Amino acid sequence: MSPGTAKRPPAWRDRERSPFGVLGVRDRLPTHVISLSSMTIAASEIALVPSKRPSTSRTVRIAWQYRRPMPHPLVERLRARGFVMPDYDGGGLLNLPATVLDVLGAREDGDAPALTGLDPELREGVRQVVVVLADGLGWWQLEMLCDQGDTPFLAELRDRARRRRDQAQLLEATTVFPSTTAAAITTMNTARTPLEHGNIAYFLWLEEFAEVTAMLRWGPAVVRRGSYFDDPAVDPGRYVQVPSIHARLRERGIPSHLVEPEIFRSEAMTRMHAAEASFVGYVLPSSMGVRLRALVDHAPRPSYVYAYWSGIDTVSHLYGPRSEEAAMEAALFDLDLRRALGHRRAGDTLVLLTADHGHATTDPDKMLDMVGDEELRALLRNPPAGEPRLVFLHTDRPALVREYIDRKWPGLVTVLDRDELIDAGLFGRGDPKMARRRIGEVVALLDRDLSASIVKVEGQTLRHRGSHGGMTADEMLIPILAWRA
Repeated sequence: MSPGTAKRPPAWRDRERSPFGVLGVRDRLPTHVISLSSMTIAASEIALVPSKRPSTSRTVRIAWQYRRPMPHPLVERLRARGFVMPDYDGGGLLNLPATVLDVLGAREDGDAPALTGLDPELREGVRQVVVVLADGLGWWQLEMLCDQGDTPFLAELRDRARRRRDQAQLLEATTVFPSTTAAAITTMNTARTPLEHGNIAYFLWLEEFAEVTAMLRWGPAVVRRGSYFDDPAVDPGRYVQVPSIHARLRERGIPSHLVEPEIFRSEAMTRMHAAEASFVGYVLPSSMGVRLRALVDHAPRPSYVYAYWSGIDTVSHLYGPRSEEAAMEAALFDLDLRRALGHRRAGDTLVLLTADHGHATTDPDKMLDMVGDEELRALLRNPPAGEPRLVFLHTDRPALVREYIDRKWPGLVTVLDRDELIDAGLFGRGDPKMARRRIGEVVALLDRDLSASIVKVEGQTLRHRGSHGGMTADEMLIPILAWRA
């Protein structure tokens, strides 16, 4: 059975636009500065020819960890079962921030390649790049919503791309692995793989704090609020593994702007990986388009704008990705985007709309209770972590854990070895020391309509009808819809 169904900026600033000023759960702090030169890995020259036209051929240098990997037995086994592998060498989410750097003249030899499938004509004369990320709007969801008439603006853009007209293009890409927001958004902010930046999953066992941590806010997973960085003595910069693309753009005099919910202003992820950007907050989702339109119309050139919409992911978790609620949220996003960008003719702005992952439809009544299984817990060194569709099991007795899972949930779980996953490059390539600490020795991969209960938040089990983190096409495939505005 197939597991899937298919330098410094000018004085123009916008922090002050927030109605709450600097109030919020957490205030922003300068991020830790990491020298790029000390992190660059020796590269080899690879000629990339993005078009048949000789004038657009160019030679770039690509670090070894972003080159196409050699075949690996695990990858072949997973592909044979219909799972989708992450693409880090030109056709994935990692290559989108690399494209931002490349188009704006900030890409370096140690970076991943830009999107190899992007039409060179879309890059010509670009002085502003806008990335719009709709959380949870996977490839199949976009297709479904356009076909159903729920997202007419996106459908128009899709049809333009299919006809190869009006400078529009639609690329099918993959997200990172795991297919989850914590890993993907950090990749968007750093142009580095999960193995390199360390925010590998939504829930991670962190030795530094000796507990399972919610990685979006860097706080205890068993409660809904709070961050370790609420304590002013704990500097988030100490835990930053790689520099942000915002810092790199700023070094070249290119401002970047984050259009995100106001509650994200002081979030750990913002403080750690986007502190060098200007934060443009909105309280209600309907204001995202207003903020975005103002930046596209008035931000100095060159510049980078990143806008984020969370609602499609939220409703897909609660009601399912095929629900009326998800369709309604997508329709609101579509209207907001049309009002922000629909009035603009093709200009000097390259817009790239994408997602951090897709969604698989899951049945909460079929959840595997891994957090509540006492026999399993007795075999583990730490509590379960990871994702509901990709569970990290830290153990000193991996053989016994594998045997127990096969006996308790026969045929329902694909049991994988951490070191084999790392060796196959599924999390990315580089120094694996940190990844080995944060990923359990045994990894349980789920597919079909299955998910696992791995963390109880304030005593409650998260019963989702839409889930991600795994390797099915529904979760891994994402759109990159490009056009000029």
